[in-house]
Amino acid sequence: MASAKSLSFPFGAATGAATESSATPEDRSEERALLRRVQAGDQDAFTQVVKKHWKRAFWTAYDVLYDHDGAQDVAQEAFVKVYRAIQSYDLGRDFASWLYRIVLNLSIDHKRRRARDKSIPSDKVGEMVDARKAIVEDEHQAATVERVEFVLQAMPEKYRVPLKMKDLDGLSVDEVARILDISYSTVRWRLHKAREMFRKRWLRQLRREEAPESPAGGNETDLSR
Repeated sequence: MASAKSLSFPFGAATGAATESSATPEDRSEERALLRRVQAGDQDAFTQVVKKHWKRAFWTAYDVLYDHDGAQDVAQEAFVKVYRAIQSYDLGRDFASWLYRIVLNLSIDHKRRRARDKSIPSDKVGEMVDARKAIVEDEHQAATVERVEFVLQAMPEKYRVPLKMKDLDGLSVDEVARILDISYSTVRWRLHKAREMFRKRWLRQLRREEAPESPAGGNETDLSR
């Protein structure tokens, strides 16, 4: 097998959201065959695996870090770890869930190493919103994307992450539980609280947008509560 240093990654592919649909039995069978080729040392097969899963890995990291360069670094590091561990990988496991967990762990470690403040700098939020809006052609939808992202970024990570995984990435509750290494009931509870939290902050955002601006310019939105 080639050295991990020789791997290349499709950074240009990280312009869209992670929208892979649930895999069919045929899809899983094809992926297992592809992963067998990777285990046999097929470099082209590994490149195909990276291209297939790069967007999801990137956006998973981005949703934790809110930093483009950091998300690329984490996604790349995750695939290097996958490459190095592929020989011991059990083909009976779900690859996407395994990768997702690796990315999340690396993202959390990356965030801790950088000792980030819990609040997200406004320039990073704007960068993330622009990236999300770039894949939406409809102007009204783009405006909705902007509102959704600004509401989500103010939510605590323990609620924001499972909500995005379930409602935006389309994962099942079982998949979210496996990836986050928490119980099914805990995921259901966090999703309940997250949706309740999002709904309240969303309505608050809309009310503030509809309210006339004060002369002193005191109509700035604070969604942290």
